[in-house]
Amino acid sequence: MQHIIAYEGLVNVSLGLMQEEYIPTYLPWINRRIGIDGTLQRPPYSLASGIEWVRGLDAQKGKNEVFAILLHRGTGKRRSYQYIGHTGMHGINWQHGFATTGSIIDPDNGQGRGYGTEAKLLLQYHAFMVLGLRKLTSTVKVFNGGSLGHLLKCGYRIVGRHKKHHFHEGRFVDEVFLEVFRDEWWPIWERYQKRKTLPKLSKTERALVFQLVAS
Repeated sequence: MQHIIAYEGLVNVSLGLMQEEYIPTYLPWINRRIGIDGTLQRPPYSLASGIEWVRGLDAQKGKNEVFAILLHRGTGKRRSYQYIGHTGMHGINWQHGFATTGSIIDPDNGQGRGYGTEAKLLLQYHAFMVLGLRKLTSTVKVFNGGSLGHLLKCGYRIVGRHKKHHFHEGRFVDEVFLEVFRDEWWPIWERYQKRKTLPKLSKTERALVFQLVAS
């Protein structure tokens, strides 16, 4: 199939137009609990509902904007792409200049490899440098250390939490609130552009993630 690229990444992934053809790949892992427990997804999802969602994205432009996360290999005309998830902004507020971000990545072939971090950096570029937003927010279930870590790498900072907010595995768990302003993200983006490497957690950030997940 033809992949329509919006933003070419420098390391592993690019962002592209979300297309109906990706949904059959998406369904097997979105309907498994493993890998999506940290999200707000609630399976089961059907092929029809996934296609309907993609078809509705154009009408939501300016309110909700979603990109396919595409793992790329090779360079130039030999570059190939593989759909491994999607990332987007939701509830875009133009008056106040902010939106909420979220991502879903294939738990078998996409998580824990830095793909979500690079996808987030590219999404932040779209938000801050193309749309002109000033701030992005996100929420994470407290046990989701992977999501907490990749958000901290991209400049997000923890600003609060809802106690015992989501029901998970027979108990209620906290929800963590994060946000990042454009000027906090920009130095991270510059290093990514210059070094062509992904940001890493500091020792302090790593300890914070460990503490939160263990709480």
